[in-house]
Amino acid sequence: MSEEERSYQQALEELREIHARLTREDVDVDRLIDDVKRAADLIAFCRERLDSVGERLEEVLEGFE
Repeated sequence: MSEEERSYQQALEELREIHARLTREDVDVDRLIDDVKRAADLIAFCRERLDSVGERLEEVLEGFE
C-alpha cells in the first residue's frame, strides 16, 4: 500500500500494534529499531494528515463567517 493510499485510521491502527509490541515484557530487541523507525514514519504521516485536514476545515469554515 502506498503512502497516499493509507488512511489516517490505518496508520493509527498500525501505531497501536507497534505500541503493543513495544510495551510487552518480552520486547523483540531484533525488531525494536525497525518498529521505532516505522512508528516515527507513521507519526509524521498522521501529523501531516491532521495538518492538511485542519487547513481544509479552516477554508470551509471561513465561508460561514
